[in-house]
Amino acid sequence: MEDVKEFYKKLLNYDKNNFALIKSADEYYMCHYIGSPLNILTGFSGTTAEAIINGLGEITLFVDPRYHEQADFETKGKNIKVVKMNFGENFSNAISKALKGKKLFVSGSINFLFYEKLKDKGLEIEPYKDLEGFGENKNVNLKNEIFFLDTLKDTKDKLKTLKEGIKKRHGARYELITSLEEIAYLTNLRSFSMDNASTFKSRLLIDFGAKEGVLGLLFCDYEIKNLPQGLLQLKIKDFEQKIKSINEEIIFSKGSITLGDYNLIKKPLECRENIVAKMASIKEKNEIEHLKSAFSRLDKALNSFKDKIKAGLSEYELKEIFEEELLKYGAKTTSFKTILAVSDNSSSIHYSNYDKNKILKEGDLILLDCGGYYEMGLATDITRVFVCGNPQNNTLGKKQKEVYSAVLKAFLNCYHSNAHTGADLDKIARKILTPWAKEGFLFPHALGHGIGIPVHQSPPVISSYGDKKFPLYKNMVHSIEPGLYCENKPFKFGIRLENTVFATGRGKRESLSHFEFEEKLIERSLLTKKEQKWLDMWQKKAGRA
Repeated sequence: MEDVKEFYKKLLNYDKNNFALIKSADEYYMCHYIGSPLNILTGFSGTTAEAIINGLGEITLFVDPRYHEQADFETKGKNIKVVKMNFGENFSNAISKALKGKKLFVSGSINFLFYEKLKDKGLEIEPYKDLEGFGENKNVNLKNEIFFLDTLKDTKDKLKTLKEGIKKRHGARYELITSLEEIAYLTNLRSFSMDNASTFKSRLLIDFGAKEGVLGLLFCDYEIKNLPQGLLQLKIKDFEQKIKSINEEIIFSKGSITLGDYNLIKKPLECRENIVAKMASIKEKNEIEHLKSAFSRLDKALNSFKDKIKAGLSEYELKEIFEEELLKYGAKTTSFKTILAVSDNSSSIHYSNYDKNKILKEGDLILLDCGGYYEMGLATDITRVFVCGNPQNNTLGKKQKEVYSAVLKAFLNCYHSNAHTGADLDKIARKILTPWAKEGFLFPHALGHGIGIPVHQSPPVISSYGDKKFPLYKNMVHSIEPGLYCENKPFKFGIRLENTVFATGRGKRESLSHFEFEEKLIERSLLTKKEQKWLDMWQKKAGRA
C-alpha cells in the first residue's frame, strides 16, 4: 500500500486548495482505532476527532474539550494545526468554518448523518474510493466465536415489537440495521472479537413482510453455532448485491449508516424514530440483575487495585495492575480503553498515554475511569480518584480536597434529586460546578451518557446542552459523572466521580456501582448536613465490597 499521506496528496492533485476528510473510523464498528489514517498521520489516539488534509499534505485536527490537552501532546512537533472546539460545538460547524465553502473529498465510510451536516453547511462534497485495504481496521479477530444469550427476550418477539412500531410510522417492508449494537441487541448474539466491544462485524436486513420462516438476513462472516430462529446467515460479500436487488423502500437510520451503504439502497426511507435504540435502552430484568453482578465484581477489582497503590509505581504499571485485577474478578475484556492519569495528567479528561516515566509519589492523585465486559456483553463504567498515601499538606493538597468535595457534592445532589430528564440532572450539577470556572476549573463535558451493549448508548442523553428533555424511563441505565479540570499550574489536575445508575421510577434511581469515595480527599465542612448524611449512607453500603 502506498504511503498514507501520499495517497491523499495524489487524490487532491497536490493542490493546497483541495481538501479531504481523513478517514478516522471503521465502516462496520464506526469507531476510531489505532492504525486508522487519522491516527497514522496525526498520532492522535483518542476516540473522537476529525481531521482534514490538503493537497500539500498540511493537516488540521479538530478535537472537542475532552481532548484538548491530549491533542497538543500527541501532535507535538508534527506541524499539525489543532482546532480546539468549544463544549457543544459540532465537527460539521468547525470544519465548515475552516474550509469556507471549499470542496471536501470524503470516504464512503463517512457516517451519512455527518455527511449531510457537512453538505448543509454549504460544502461541496465529493466521495472518493479507498484503495484496497486502505485504513482497514486490523483489530478484529474473526476466530473469536459469537455466543448466544438464551436468557433474554426472544429475537422473534423483538422483531414483532419492532414491526408494530414500524407499521405505525412507516409501513415499509424492509429495514436495514447497520448499528452493530442494535444488531447484537435484536439477535441476542455477542462476541469479544474487537477490543473494547461486545459486538461483531455484520449487517441485518429485516423483512417485515415475512409471516414465517426467514424474518431477516444476517450478513456476517463468523461461524455462528446458535443462530436465532427466523434468521438466515449470508456472507458479508453478498450484502451489496442483495441490497441493490431490492426495488422496494428500505428503512434506514441516518445515525448509523455509512454513505457507501446508503448509496446501495434504491428507495431509501429515513427512520423518523429509532425504535430499536429505545427498545435496547430499557433493560430487561435479567439485564439489570446481570449488571448488578458485573458491577459487584468491578467493585472488587477496584478494592484490590486500591490496596496495591504505592509510591514508586509508574502510570503504565498502575494501568497494568488494574486491568489484571479486572480480568481476575471475571471481566472478559475492558469495555473501553482504560483512562488512568497520575497527578497533573488528570487534567486531560480522557488521558490514556500511560507514561512509563511518570512515577507515583506520596500525595499524588490517580484518576481511574474504567470498566469491563462480563458474560452478557453489557458495558460497565465507573470513575474514581485515589490519593497515594495522604494528600499533600500544602496549598495544592487543600485545593484538591476542595475540588474533590465540590464534585462529590454535585454527584450526591444529582443522585438524590427527583429529576427525571437528563437535562434536569445536568443542570443540578452545573449550578454547583460552574462557579469554579472563576478559579480555572471547568466542567466541559456532559453529566453522563446511556450505557448498554456499548459504553455510550443513546437514548438517554444526560446533558442540558440543546435543552434535551428526553425522559429517563424505568430501567434505563446511565452514568452520572460530574467533573472539574484545571489545565494550568499550580492547580493542574482534574477530578471526576462517576457511578452508573438505573431508573427505578419517575425521578428515582439506584446505583449499580457501590465503590467507596476517597475519605482522605473529602472536606466534610464543605458539605451540608444532608449531603454528609447521604455520603455516610453511601460509604456504609460500599464498605469493602
